[in-house]
Amino acid sequence: MVSKTEETQLNRLENQVDNGGGGAWEYLCLVRKLKVRRSEKVLKYGLSILNDPKKRSALGPEG
Repeated sequence: MVSKTEETQLNRLENQVDNGGGGAWEYLCLVRKLKVRRSEKVLKYGLSILNDPKKRSALGPEG
């Protein structure tokens, strides 16, 4: 069960990313931590990070 505060934080980050404000990585981390099911958004944001070389390189070394 996700608390009201966590749900608010998820929605805020989701809106921020949807509007091009960044925060995709923070959103993905929070979804994973809370084990929330939002597969469409997670896939969309995850692919946007993986398909952008600058964002991808910011995640750390590829191994």
